[in-house]
Amino acid sequence: MTSGFFIRAAQPMDIPAVVSVHQSAFKGFFLTRMGPAFLRVLYRGFLNDPTGVFLVACRDASPDEAVGFVAGTTAPATFFRDQLRKHWIRYLAAAFFPLLMSPSLVIQKLWSALFYRGETLPELPNAALLSSLGVLPQLQGAGLGNQLVKSFLNVCKEKGLPAVYLTTDQSDNDKANAFYQRCGFRLAGACKRPPQRILNRYLIEL
Repeated sequence: MTSGFFIRAAQPMDIPAVVSVHQSAFKGFFLTRMGPAFLRVLYRGFLNDPTGVFLVACRDASPDEAVGFVAGTTAPATFFRDQLRKHWIRYLAAAFFPLLMSPSLVIQKLWSALFYRGETLPELPNAALLSSLGVLPQLQGAGLGNQLVKSFLNVCKEKGLPAVYLTTDQSDNDKANAFYQRCGFRLAGACKRPPQRILNRYLIEL
C-alpha cells in the first residue's frame, strides 16, 4: 500500500485509462506510436490470457480510475506469439494506419513478435516476464512504481514462479536501469532486438 493509492487486478473497464497512462509515460516509443487502438488490443491480451498478470494502481478517492499499471506473463516463451496467432485480425486492423505511415518498421516489429521469446533465461525456463510498467508522469517519484513491482512479484510468488525478469534499454536509460536495481533486480546479461536495440536483462529470484 502506498499512501493515497491501492493496487488491484485489472478489469476490462481499466483498459482506456491504462492506454492513456501508457501514452503519457512512454511518449515517442514504438508502441505508443502504434496508437491507442493497438495498445487496447495489446493490454486486452494481458487481461484475457490465463498466463497474464495485470495490475492497476488507483487513488483511494477514485477507485475506478487507473493511474498506473504493471503487466506481464507467466509464459513469456509463448505469450506474444500466441497473441498474434490467435488475434492477428485485431492486431492487423489496429496496425492499419501505422502500417501506412511506416510499413517496413511495423512489419519488422510484428514479425519479430511472432518469434519473440521474451529473452527467456535457459537456467530459469519458468520465470515470469514483467513486460510493461507505467505511472502517470505527475505521480512518478511517489513510490507507486515500486509498489506496482512489489505487487507483481507477490502475485508471481503466489503462483509458484521461481523468478521474474524484464528487459529495458541499455543506452540513454539510466533512470529505468537504476529504478529496477533499487527494486532488487540484478543485471543478468544483455540481449539484442532488431534493428540495433540493446537491452539489459534484469532478474529477481522469488
